[in-house]
Amino acid sequence: DLLNHVMKAPNSFFDTTPLGRIVNRFSGDIIPNDQIFITIFNGSISLWLGIIGYVVIIAVYNPLFLAFGLPSLVVFYYVLYKYRITVRNMSRLSAISRSSVLSHFNETVTGVGQTSLYSSFLSSVFMAGVVIIGWNQMDASRIYIAINSAVWFAELCLQLIQQIVENESRMTSFERIRFYSKKLPQENSRSEIGSIDPPQNWPQGNLVYENVSFRYRNGLPYVLKDVSFNFKAGEKIGVCGRNGAGNSSLLFALFRLIELDPKLQPKMIDANTGFPNETNRNEEPNKGRILIDGIDISKVDLQRLRSSVAIIPQDPTLFTGTLRYNLDIGNKCNDDRIWEVLRMVEMQEVISNLPLGLDTQVAEGGSNFSAGQRQLICFGRAILNNCRIVVMDEATASVDLETDAKIQKTIREQFADKTVIIISNRLNAIMNSDRIMVMKNGRVAELDTPEQLKNNTGSEFNKLIKS
Repeated sequence: DLLNHVMKAPNSFFDTTPLGRIVNRFSGDIIPNDQIFITIFNGSISLWLGIIGYVVIIAVYNPLFLAFGLPSLVVFYYVLYKYRITVRNMSRLSAISRSSVLSHFNETVTGVGQTSLYSSFLSSVFMAGVVIIGWNQMDASRIYIAINSAVWFAELCLQLIQQIVENESRMTSFERIRFYSKKLPQENSRSEIGSIDPPQNWPQGNLVYENVSFRYRNGLPYVLKDVSFNFKAGEKIGVCGRNGAGNSSLLFALFRLIELDPKLQPKMIDANTGFPNETNRNEEPNKGRILIDGIDISKVDLQRLRSSVAIIPQDPTLFTGTLRYNLDIGNKCNDDRIWEVLRMVEMQEVISNLPLGLDTQVAEGGSNFSAGQRQLICFGRAILNNCRIVVMDEATASVDLETDAKIQKTIREQFADKTVIIISNRLNAIMNSDRIMVMKNGRVAELDTPEQLKNNTGSEFNKLIKS
């Protein structure tokens, strides 16, 4: 449940929450509780039984003990009350900034020794009073039992305080886990203003942006500003621009990593606490619409939307598992179709030479394949998914010229009837596009055929060629 909620958290959560804090929820909060909580619970029960046992024994041998024992319990409770508050607050703070609390923690640990000394001193004074007052009424054996039981009573009370405080500190972990598993803001799968179930053959590939403006989160400037364009089904569109122009930001809106509909925007996460930031900001919200085949994507089920658009990123992602699983994650195709696709991306010979073929285990991050091979495998995955809209985000930026040539061939042959959006700063990768869109400062600066833009000496595209 915890993992499921984190995986469905909005993009703003990952932007504002340090990765170490997220990892700590799955390690520092869960693992210690799984391993230690039961042990602490059992130990606390044993200590309670031990304390009760010693109280009964001493009360039987010398009831006068109770007159001195009850006030000492009040002192123990006072120590527990003060100590547990300090430790619980420290545990909560340490989850946010462990390093800044280390010195405070050391001081507290040093204080534990003084607390132990004080409790031993109390038990000594208490027993001295018992012995002096009741000396004439007790023989040697009773004195020994009384002293021994009182010492152990004080020791067990101190251990019980430590156990209770440790339990309290562990409870802060449960608080954080509960927040992540129950209260963490989630991406909205369907719109609150109504939902649409697209037809089975949706999408066909027509993509329209209407006056799209958005910022990644409150307090930041707009990264897209009044962006509008219309890509026809089956078109090959090249997108370019200088760094920070807004090229890749187009994808955040397309995949709804950033919601344009204000009603769908999740609560922001405070970077310091990891909890929702309820501060109201008088800022203009995200706006605009994105239509695929005339359907507003904000009203489409999020899983349906993302599974209908294929993306090939700059850093190809391979998962731990078999090569077959990485190519056909949904297990929708037979081996013949998979081998056919491998032939299309010119990876058939490489895979067939592996001892296990499609059953070859992919190492973490795909480290047993080269960067170019990983990218071609991702292209094969996109072909098997058979999406009508394919987005390539700097897909050829880190491959050699030979792999780049294979990718360009795959685009021409296998994506001929699909809408392909090629985002690249390598201009040779988009020169064969039907049209090229140039982004500048978050706006569409130009949108025309490569020939028209290239021949226009004053165009932004021409400036990029010369730079």
